[in-house]
Amino acid sequence: MKIGVIGTGNIATAVIRGLCTAQDAPERILLSPRNAQKSAALAEAFAQAEVAPDNQSVIDESDWMILAVRPQVAHEVLSELNFRSEQKIVSLIAAVTLDELRDLCEPATDITRAVPLPPVAQHIGPTAICPVDSDVAALFDKIGTAVPVEDEHQFNAMCSATATVAAYYGFLGTISDWMVSEGLERKATDRYLAALSRAVAADASEAVEHGFDALITDVATPGGMNEQVHRTFREKGWFDPIHPALDAILARYEHEK
Repeated sequence: MKIGVIGTGNIATAVIRGLCTAQDAPERILLSPRNAQKSAALAEAFAQAEVAPDNQSVIDESDWMILAVRPQVAHEVLSELNFRSEQKIVSLIAAVTLDELRDLCEPATDITRAVPLPPVAQHIGPTAICPVDSDVAALFDKIGTAVPVEDEHQFNAMCSATATVAAYYGFLGTISDWMVSEGLERKATDRYLAALSRAVAADASEAVEHGFDALITDVATPGGMNEQVHRTFREKGWFDPIHPALDAILARYEHEK
């Protein structure tokens, strides 16, 4: 399979690195020259990556297209290009809907939206996909965990959840600050919390089958330390702002251009 990529920003670069180092990697990945320095670095790092002379050449020589230009220039860039009816299109462009993509990429009709995260470069992390497409899911399962959904509202809701990452780090940073106030060295606290986060993330995979409430029950023994902290947070309303915050992010996904 020959994959073309237009746009070589951070997310596209992560996807390319992930695919080039995955098992059963694509035979060829053709890169646009939009960011000459990044494209050249990828072509130098990976034998199957090659820089095309221009965007149209990427399309002409590829079976699949991954579109990863900035939303602000998407219409300008894509409207100048000629796609083929049999091409499979995967758009990583935020805020450009499937209907808009159909207009921009015609006569191609096999179009999917996807939102991977930077850790796919190391073959970890989720990628939301819309609509459900088993071939696209298989591609992103090579570099993490593909999660297909039926429609763009579900897709936007899933993408909204990724806006909580900074809050995760803020939570860990606050715990680290408290540990330092108790006399621990910052490097030790951060190392400890990073390892704890990895362990918790590994256990979180159980939620796929049993749900997160079951995990809370498992660790929050009645009268125990975890139960005490969870109860304190709940009584103080610590969880209350989460839904309104996500509502606001979802509104941005669905209404901002």
